[in-house]
Order: sequence, then structure tokens, then C-alpha cells
Amino acid sequence: MRPRYILSLLIVCCGLLFCSVSYAQNAFREYVEQDGWSVGMNAGMSDLWGDVGTKSFITHYSNSKYFDKVASMGGLFGRYTIHPCLAVRLQANYGTLYATDKWNYDAASSALLQGEDPYQRYARAQNAKVYLFEGTFLFELDLLRMNPESRRAAKRGQPYLALGFSYFHFNTYSTVGDGGRWVAVRELHLEGQGWGPDYPKQYRPWQPAIPLAIGYRWDLGQHLNFGIEYMYRKTFTDYLDGVSGKYVDQKEYAMHLAPDDAANAAYVADKGYYLGLQQPNAKGNMRGNPSNKDSYSTISLVLYYKINTNTRRWFYR
Repeated sequence: MRPRYILSLLIVCCGLLFCSVSYAQNAFREYVEQDGWSVGMNAGMSDLWGDVGTKSFITHYSNSKYFDKVASMGGLFGRYTIHPCLAVRLQANYGTLYATDKWNYDAASSALLQGEDPYQRYARAQNAKVYLFEGTFLFELDLLRMNPESRRAAKRGQPYLALGFSYFHFNTYSTVGDGGRWVAVRELHLEGQGWGPDYPKQYRPWQPAIPLAIGYRWDLGQHLNFGIEYMYRKTFTDYLDGVSGKYVDQKEYAMHLAPDDAANAAYVADKGYYLGLQQPNAKGNMRGNPSNKDSYSTISLVLYYKINTNTRRWFYR
């Protein structure tokens, strides 16, 4: 289930936005943002970019099954404006990521050869749901307000860029076969992680990431600011979706895991075989592409309250 508080944050954002419109329309001075603190919230949809899902960015959003289960993420942040063109932001987000090979159904159904990428992904039948908490530090840059005295700097609408550093914790789940039961995959060692020198190392649930954001915001008045933001995070792990390297011999699960875990691992690791979409994969066949690290992104509505108001000279025109 997606965190219910994300919906609550969206409702609060929209409510505060509409309440502030009348005030903003009556504002009688043009201004740009002064130095000082702001507090805010953000909420929106989130996307997982890994081995599971579609290969194409366009297909990711345009396939007929994408909106069957849209993941979401949101959180709170504090922000300090150093100069009208430069601010720093510290925020904490929580939410889910989701991806499934079923997103390839449209392309796979029209594929002429089973060797084509969409069919191979669809036949693999993997899915992933990730619960994720992140802390992020960002530098925000508004190039149009580098000169606070310029006419363009006084406009209420402003584009901006942001770059920083994130540290996040993730827990990935996948279904047992095609059923509705989700199980955590890290302790199932689906690709033999941590079993010895001939296997990949066990991955850590805490990982760093590099976030890059682009957004547009509007000054609604002396205090309120509203915007929309796309933020992409490049991670340094290939296990965000639980799929990275090679299949192992399913007999090895019984050698390393408790009986229940071994049974779950077999049904999770090679779903396509148990769903009748492909032959069983031999040890060494590729489940994913370990050379491409995973990433994730959000498209969010952002609302924040400026604690300091226009007391500096650059606010007046």
C-alpha cells in the first residue's frame, strides 16, 4: 500500500494554495526572495528506473498498465536563502517505488520474435515494490535572480535547478509467483549475494545517491511559494529492484536458506518459468544488467512558507 500520508500532504498543499490565491492577487509590491529561512512540504508520484520494467523512457509512461499502480513519495524540508539566486535545502522524504515487467505487455504482444527485448522482459515477469526513506541536501540555483535589481528577477514565476547529495534506506519486495503475497527479497539472496567468493557481495540497505532537480515556482505573496519539481536520483547500487546479475541453481536455495525461504526464493527468482512464460533458467543466465546502476525519480508539488518577509532593500522596485 502507498503511504496514506502522501495523500494528506497533497490535500494540505492544494488547500493552502487555494487559500492564498486571493491574497496573492491583492499583493501591491513586486519583490524577490530575501535571505532567510523557509519551511515546506512536497508530495507527488515516484518512479523506479532499474532492470525491472521497460527499457524505454517513453514506454515507461505510455504503456497501458502504468497507471494501474502509481507509486508516491513526499516529505518535509527546511530551506535557507543565501542570496535571491542561491538557497540550500535539507529535506526528508518517505514513499514507495514500483516497477513491473508487465509494462512490456503492449510491445511484447506485437513483437514478431521472442528474442526481442520487450518479450524477454515480459516473459521474465519480475516486479518490485520498494519502501524508501531518504535524506537530501540540495543547492538551489535561480539564474534569473543573479542580479536582484533586474526586471526579470522581480517576476513571480522563476525556473530553478538543484544539485546535491542523498542518503537513503530501501527495502525491496517482490511477489511469490504471480500471487498477491509480497516478500522482502534481500534475505532471500536471489542471486546468491553473500554466499561466498564465487557469488556477488551482499548489498547494503543504506546507499548514497546524487539528486538532480529542475523546477518552476511561483511567489504567491510575501510568505507562500508554490512550485512543481522533477528530481532524478542516480544511485550506486544495482539492487534497488532486487534484480541485477545471474540466476543461480535453485537447488542452492535449499542449501543456504530455511525451507520456507528456499521455496519463496525459487518462486521469486524465476517467475517466468513458474508462470509458464519461459523455460527454467540455468545457472549463469542473466536476470538483469549489472553494469547499469539503478535510479529513481519524483514529480512533486512543492509548497513552502517563508519565515522572513521583505525587509531588505532588493525587494522594492
